Amino acid sequence: MKKTIIILLFSLLYMTCSSDKYPLPSIPDIDDRYANIGKQVYNLIYPILDAESGYAFNHPSDIYFGVDNFVYVCDTDNNRIVMLDAGGGLQGISQYIDHPEAISQDDSLNLLIVNKTNKVYKINLLKYNHFIADAPIELVYQQTSKPTRQFTGISVHNGFEYYVTVIDVADSNTNYLEFSFIYDFYRDKKDQYIHKLKGTIPLYMNGTGLFSAIIPTSVLSIREMYQDISGTKEDSRAFYFTQSGKTSLLFNSFKVQYISTVLFEGQEVLVPYTGFLGTHIYSPEYFWNPEDIAIDRQGFIFVVDAGMDSPPSDLTLYNPGFFRFSSSGTLLQTVVGFGTEPKKFNNPKGIAVSPFLDDQMVYIADTGNNRIMLFRLSTN
Repeated sequence: MKKTIIILLFSLLYMTCSSDKYPLPSIPDIDDRYANIGKQVYNLIYPILDAESGYAFNHPSDIYFGVDNFVYVCDTDNNRIVMLDAGGGLQGISQYIDHPEAISQDDSLNLLIVNKTNKVYKINLLKYNHFIADAPIELVYQQTSKPTRQFTGISVHNGFEYYVTVIDVADSNTNYLEFSFIYDFYRDKKDQYIHKLKGTIPLYMNGTGLFSAIIPTSVLSIREMYQDISGTKEDSRAFYFTQSGKTSLLFNSFKVQYISTVLFEGQEVLVPYTGFLGTHIYSPEYFWNPEDIAIDRQGFIFVVDAGMDSPPSDLTLYNPGFFRFSSSGTLLQTVVGFGTEPKKFNNPKGIAVSPFLDDQMVYIADTGNNRIMLFRLSTN
């Protein structure tokens, strides 16, 4: 009898210790256990700058982190420029400017603005002690000989010169007329109110490879990388540009391009940069409609893509949002997705970034959602 009881007790003990009933926890691989430590991610900052938070943006199309460390928003359908501090706090609102589309700032702290017309406008902040509401909107250039030209992007280089991306809406349905340009402007040294067209960057006409543009959407001087760091490099003519790269007849798969420089007979000459060939930033699989580009002092490159006009059937492809690349063109982070929720986007058209990695902020003009979103860099 005792022997039988002992056997029964042993059987019960064995059953209660069965690994089938209570499996031991699995220990993840060491790569999984420490996957997020030290990685750089961008966390959304609240509140989002939208109507609910008291910001009445109406299709903001561009955002720019200024030389003066203020942030400027082209509040397009409200016909104004909105001035923010680096944390998103409202600092002022400009006088009326018709549908501003893109913005930059020169070394005298003048804001330069284009608005999909053949005109360039200026706001002289220094003269009015940065009270943007007091500063008039000044017309500094108009290409009266080309009424069908539209200026879509702008970026200052060499202190007081600037590039402008241009399309000619009269010619975009053909493949034998030139309709996409990048202009180079300068400001008269004796009269800052006189701005002149220096010439057109000699891109290949309607080309489908490097050093050619089809419907350019933005331009970014390399000056933005070297501000206050290297005066020599800051004056370089090199620049990035983005483009939709497509019409009904033409297609260019290099939708983000870097135009670098070489010295030829003592002169700085613009040439297509081939060092990105084979990297993510020159790959056609990431971008559908890149609208804007930014760069920080370390050379990290940020691109915002508007995505498709409607959500793609394959939600893993061509979503709107932003991408971060290394200085060598390697994709590091993506924040993408179509929608109205936080960290989702609807036709975003503008991106800006604070210069340094410490508490770095990325600013997105989420155009279709009528808001600005701020993302902070974190390595925790």
